[in-house]
Amino acid sequence: MTDHPPVDAPETAVHRIERRIIPVEDALRRWVRPWYVAYAILGVLASGLAAILIPLVIDAAHGSAGQIGLVVATLNIGVLFSPFWGMIADQTKAYRLVFLAGFVLLAAGFSVFGVLSGSATWFAGAFLIGLGVGAANTVAGLFIVEFTPKSEWNQRISWLQTFSALGQISGLLLAGLLMPRPGMLLGAALVLPAMLFAGRGLPVPGGQFHLPQVRLHRSDIGNVVRLGEPLAASLFHHLYLPRSVHLAALRPAFSSPFGAFLVGWFMLSIASSSFFSLYPLLMAKGFAISPAACSTLYAASAALSIPLYNFAGRWAVRFGPARVLLAGLAARLIAFSGLAAVAFLHPSFAAPLVVVLFALMQGVWPLLAVASTDMAAALATFGQGAAMGLFNATAAIASALGAVVGGMIAGRFGYPSICLFAAAAVLVALFFLLGLARTEPA
Repeated sequence: MTDHPPVDAPETAVHRIERRIIPVEDALRRWVRPWYVAYAILGVLASGLAAILIPLVIDAAHGSAGQIGLVVATLNIGVLFSPFWGMIADQTKAYRLVFLAGFVLLAAGFSVFGVLSGSATWFAGAFLIGLGVGAANTVAGLFIVEFTPKSEWNQRISWLQTFSALGQISGLLLAGLLMPRPGMLLGAALVLPAMLFAGRGLPVPGGQFHLPQVRLHRSDIGNVVRLGEPLAASLFHHLYLPRSVHLAALRPAFSSPFGAFLVGWFMLSIASSSFFSLYPLLMAKGFAISPAACSTLYAASAALSIPLYNFAGRWAVRFGPARVLLAGLAARLIAFSGLAAVAFLHPSFAAPLVVVLFALMQGVWPLLAVASTDMAAALATFGQGAAMGLFNATAAIASALGAVVGGMIAGRFGYPSICLFAAAAVLVALFFLLGLARTEPA
C-alpha cells in the first residue's frame, strides 16, 4: 500500500462534517453488508470485553496495577502493526485471509487470558489481541476503499463505524455480566460466529467488484470521526500511521500552531489512557462501584453521546474547532477534578456524583473527536496525509505511555491518584491549546 500526500485543495470544515452524517434512506440494503456483523463482533471483543475484563483477570490473579498498565500498553503496541497487515494484504491480495487471520489471533489471545496465568502469558495474550485487532481492522477498511467507488467511502465507513459502536456498547454490557476468565473464553468463542459472517459477502480480489485505487489515501478514512477513544481500541484509530517521509515534517511542525496542537492532544491522550486502562479497578477500588455497574455506566454514556457527533460538527463550523475542543477539555478537567475530589473526600452522595461526572467525561468525546480531526487537517502546513499520520501516531504513543504511567501511579499512590494525574495532564493540554482558540476567527 502506498501513501501520497493529497494534491487537492484542503477540504473545508463543511465537507468534513458531511462525511460524518450517515444516510438512512434504504441504508441497510444499500450500504450494509453481512460481514459488517463480524466487524460489530470485533467491536464487542476489542472495545468491550477486552477493555473491561483484561484488568479484572490480572487483578484476580493478584497482578499489580503496574502489570495491568504494561499489559494494556502491549495490546496497543500490537495494534500498531496495522500498516504491516495492510502491506501484506496489498502485496498478496489475500484480503479475506488476513481478515480471518485477525479473528484467529483474537481467539488465541482471549484464550490465553481465559486459561493461563502469569506475566509472560498476559503479555503474549495482549500482543496477540492487538495483532488481531490490527489485522481485521485494517483489511475491513481496505474492503471499502479497494472495492467500492470513492464517492461511497464516507457512507460505508460511517455505517461500519456504527456497527463498531454498537459492538462496543454490547461488549461493555456483556462484560458486566461475566466473570473475568469465563468472559474471556466466551470472547474466544464469539470468533466463530464472526468468521461465519465474515465469510458472507466479502469481496473477491480481481472480481467484477474489485476497484483497486491507484492512489489510496488512508487519510480519507482517518478524517472520519472516531466513535471511540483510542484506549478503548477505537478501531479506526491506527488505520493511518505516518511513513518515514512524513516524519521529516516533525521539526517544522513543532515550531508551528500544529505543534502546539499535537502537544495538547498528546497530554489529553495520556490523561484519558491512564484512566481507562485501569477503569474497572479504579471504579471498584476508588469509588466502590462494581464491575457490572461501571460497565453499564460506560455503555450507557457511550450510547448517549453518539447523537452529539452531528451537533459537534455544526458547532465546529459555527464557533471554530479550537473553541469546541477547549469546551471538551474544560468538561474533562471538571470531570477528572470532581472524581478526584469524590475519591479523597468521600461525600455522602458519592455514587450519583460519580455517575454524573463520568457521563460528562465520556459524553464530551464527540466534541474532542470532531474538533481535533478538523484541527489536524486545518493547522498543518504540509500534506494532509502526513498531518493525519502524525496526529494518529501522537495519540497511539500517548495511549501506550498513559497505560504504563497510570499503572505506576496506581501502584504507588493508589487508584484515586490517577484522577489527580489526569486532571493535571488535561490542565497542561489546555495551556497549549488556549492560544489556538484566541487566534481562531469566529
